Amino acid sequence: MSGARTTIRRRPRRKLAFWQLAAGLIVLFAMCFFGLPLLWLFLAATQTDASLFSEPPLSFGSWENVGQTWTNLVTYEGTQLGTWALNSLIYSVGGVGLSLVAALPAGYALATHAFPGRRAILLVTMVAMITPNAAVVLPIFLEMNLLGLNNTRISIILATAFFPFGVYLAFIYFATSLPREILNSARVDGASPWQVFRWIALPLAKPAIALIAFFSFVANWSNYFLAFVLLSDDELYNLPVGLTSLISGARALSFSAATGIPVRRPEAIQAALLLVLPVLVIFLFSQRFIRTGQLAGSEKG
Repeated sequence: MSGARTTIRRRPRRKLAFWQLAAGLIVLFAMCFFGLPLLWLFLAATQTDASLFSEPPLSFGSWENVGQTWTNLVTYEGTQLGTWALNSLIYSVGGVGLSLVAALPAGYALATHAFPGRRAILLVTMVAMITPNAAVVLPIFLEMNLLGLNNTRISIILATAFFPFGVYLAFIYFATSLPREILNSARVDGASPWQVFRWIALPLAKPAIALIAFFSFVANWSNYFLAFVLLSDDELYNLPVGLTSLISGARALSFSAATGIPVRRPEAIQAALLLVLPVLVIFLFSQRFIRTGQLAGSEKG
């Protein structure tokens, strides 16, 4: 009997140890699969074009190489990094602002009001959310061309204003994490639907706002295909389109590129870091709100 009891007691421990081991292996795989390429990207920016092939993959070069690479990148003919970075910031911030203005009221209305067509709107939102962005670029181009807005900054901002994933996140948050008693009390006190949303629901939705803003910013900051199609003036390019045009024009990734061109693989790597670093910085400063928003809706009530 004592041996049986010991066996019974040890089973949960063995089961727990198994799941801990499995979770550890998954985390280790994720670190190797995603972390090592990112680490290599930072270390490769310190190398020269020749040392990228002669030195070990995760070796550190020198800060002098970083400075020289940066000088080559910003002084090469046709480089407008400052203009492209400012354009990316304008497009991203403008798109985030309009996404929040559209997604939060839409998600709140879908979560708290029963009206005809509600299910159809939810279905259309989910279909739009899973539709590849490349599939709607041509209709957006034709629409902007009809309005005479192609090759303008406002075309990029308007095209990214509707963020279906943001509407879905707002709907989930308001449907599961918003206390109904507070809303009902506000209505009994005579508050209008807009006042309930503005003064009750919106202040309680800070985690959802942070989550929607983060994902919208990432999508807008890394937006390449839409900007490539809508913009033809190089002074209006964002960083992805501008840097891609620069790297392609300099043939930086080609083995047959002329040796006299100062833009090579280290410059291309630093260009990639220009796209990655802002997202990493924003994530590090806002991860507490993002984590809270991700957990929103996991518990009801």
